[in-house]
Amino acid sequence: MIRKLVLIAFVLLSAGNILKAQVVYFNGLGRALVTTDNIGGVAMDPDPAAGLTDTINPRSGTGGYTIFDLGVNAQPNENLRAHALLRIRNEFGGFYGDGSFLEFRQLRLDGVLGKVFKYEIGDVDLMLTPYTLYNFEEMYNDFEADVFAIRRSIVHYENFNFGNKWRLQGFNGSAAFQYEKGIERLGFRAFATRTNRTNFLNVPDRVLAGGRIDVKQSKYLSVGLNATNFFDIVTTVPSDLTNYNNRVFTGDFASTLDLDAFRFKLFGEGGLSNYSYDLDGVNVTRTDDNYFYDMGLSGEYKPLQAKVAVSYRNVQPDFLSPGAQTRRIFDGGIGDLDHQIYPFLGNQEVYRNPMLFDRITQEYGLRNLTIQPTLMPFLPQYNNITPYGTATPNRQGFTATVSAGEDDKILKFNATADLLTEIVGVGSPGTRTFTGLRGGMVLNVNRILGWEKAIALNGGIRYEDTRREQNPINFQSTLYDAGLSIEVLTGLDILGGYKLLVASGNEFVPVYDSFNFISDYDDLSLDLTEDILAFGVRYRFSNNSYFTFQGHFAGFTNRVNITGDERFPGNYSINQAFLNYTMVF
Repeated sequence: MIRKLVLIAFVLLSAGNILKAQVVYFNGLGRALVTTDNIGGVAMDPDPAAGLTDTINPRSGTGGYTIFDLGVNAQPNENLRAHALLRIRNEFGGFYGDGSFLEFRQLRLDGVLGKVFKYEIGDVDLMLTPYTLYNFEEMYNDFEADVFAIRRSIVHYENFNFGNKWRLQGFNGSAAFQYEKGIERLGFRAFATRTNRTNFLNVPDRVLAGGRIDVKQSKYLSVGLNATNFFDIVTTVPSDLTNYNNRVFTGDFASTLDLDAFRFKLFGEGGLSNYSYDLDGVNVTRTDDNYFYDMGLSGEYKPLQAKVAVSYRNVQPDFLSPGAQTRRIFDGGIGDLDHQIYPFLGNQEVYRNPMLFDRITQEYGLRNLTIQPTLMPFLPQYNNITPYGTATPNRQGFTATVSAGEDDKILKFNATADLLTEIVGVGSPGTRTFTGLRGGMVLNVNRILGWEKAIALNGGIRYEDTRREQNPINFQSTLYDAGLSIEVLTGLDILGGYKLLVASGNEFVPVYDSFNFISDYDDLSLDLTEDILAFGVRYRFSNNSYFTFQGHFAGFTNRVNITGDERFPGNYSINQAFLNYTMVF
């Protein structure tokens, strides 16, 4: 009853405020999602004949929810707008509102001052450059099948992964000025957000602030200056024994030569970081080997939309930029890197190894939404070359990319090669060498055949090789992607997809302490295979609204018993039926 009264009061108050606005419009999303899971394999029943069966974990589960996100936008004049995104959620199994809850998903005020300065206050989405503030994709998936992309899009929406932006809470402002002589455009941007709230005892407020100045001299040249500062407000707690500060300053440029059929571009970014941390009387300061530079050249042949780019980067071992190096996923999970607890969508917990399927489907628990001050743990089979994005420290070498075509053409193609090495050895005087290949294509078969109905083939691959001679390391992983989408009737698609991950060898994964020093190593020996076979149908009511029913069959096999823990023999399979209706308005 109290919940209903609060809801009624909220609706009445909102309606009263909305009527005062001159312009009111709505947007939002509705989704109904249900999954049924079944788990089996050696991990659950190691040896039934000998009585070794799992009597703790469930074998199956059904779960899901219905959500309705209503965005209310009130604009009393052209210089001010208020936005609130209200979510109503009902877990699967709740009836007549039982089990429902109400929450605000986003609150933001934005407007314009003096017709020049634009500002946002509240929940804002921020991004600068790949070395300052950037929410990088944790694993290569550029050419995965639509049947997987649908699942990933839900996970991204629920965790505010809108491109490479971070969802933060605070202030964001920008201004731009146009000129007739000397330069074409001058832009300013500044933001300040709170990433950690004080407990008023020994944890102070932690703030991420920064900005950018960019100058477009002409169509031939543009330059920019970027700065971020991640720091504690020590006066928010009685004791000053905790004081964290990480500053990053970079500059970037792009010089373009645009001809009739060709376009050439010289680009780059360079900068440095400054780090200090006082914790319980211990002070650590890093001012050496904290710089980076990244420069490249690209060329494009416009008639074929063909591009080639080559770049070289050097990111020093002590370059620390939390806004660009924070991972959006917790590979560490609950437990260590080898054995973790992941829930089903049926809301049941099962002790098992992590797998590729979780990274595509798990909406909560696995995802990180906060800028982290230290380098996070990672699993090398999913990304060992750049586990902290382009700004991964202790890397130097070349990257080359070739691409052609667009999504609406017969063929879209992309291939990238990474030839990188460590600058200094980690855990050994010897250094690792990294060789990475990734790429794929989308082939629109219907354009070849001249059919109106869409038929698309997807294919992708990501290969990584890590080697070290001294204190030997020999680790390889390969990810394969294949997909098919056939429009059998207008708006009705048959979907299919397959993912295969194969990884083998040994690696020493560093574990970082609170000062970002390596405190230990996880010695991993892997010989694993993970695969997901998926098929389904999708009916598209519009570009953003659809219904889909899918079946996913995932398997995990690790032929090396890493720790000898009998709870985690390693091999298991998950079969899941997935139903989803999504409406965007």
